[in-house]
Amino acid sequence: MRVLLVDDHELVWNGTRRLLEKVADDFDWAADLHFRAVRDLDAACALAAEKFDLILLDYHLPGIEGLQALKLIQAAFDGAIICMVSAESGAEHIRAVLDAGAAGFIPKSYGEADMAAALRLVLRQKVYAPAEFLFAEEIVRGREADEVRSEDLVAFLRSELSGRQREVLGLALQGLPNKTIARRLQIAEGTVKVHLSMVYKALGVKNRVGALCRVLQADAAGALE
Repeated sequence: MRVLLVDDHELVWNGTRRLLEKVADDFDWAADLHFRAVRDLDAACALAAEKFDLILLDYHLPGIEGLQALKLIQAAFDGAIICMVSAESGAEHIRAVLDAGAAGFIPKSYGEADMAAALRLVLRQKVYAPAEFLFAEEIVRGREADEVRSEDLVAFLRSELSGRQREVLGLALQGLPNKTIARRLQIAEGTVKVHLSMVYKALGVKNRVGALCRVLQADAAGALE
């Protein structure tokens, strides 16, 4: 497992390495953990020829930050799992980052146990979002009269979505951009968008963040495997 941390605070580097080593004990690649850390986007993009499985990206970086930084890293490291780590934990920031295709958003305010739990989830190719955000999103989003109930969502995903729709949704909820999903499934990017549009309509949501909230709140991710 090759991990790249992009964070301009070098004090964070050793702590992140130690946390990853601790988390790695739960995986069969523990002995093959390779960790790199750089201060900024230029240094990160200079490593684009190297293959990283996970990239931890600080929201606030010198020069370009936030969504712009995420888009640059996505373009440079196509197919990598990219997780944003940030001192900013407002709902708008989290929503925008997840909707842009990040595989997770981990607040820097988390203690070691919560940070480790979030990383374990991301490393299992699941999207992580703070629980407080998921519940806030549920309240803000509201509920349609004919919406599938949370307790019925697993059965709904398995019976009402096609196999391809479940594949596309599962990859989207791993934080993969549409372009990467299309290449992995060997279909057109436009086809991915069509599948997602139909899935969002079926779930009663508008975007992948809404779908993420619905699936995670109902503990229904297993229906997509």
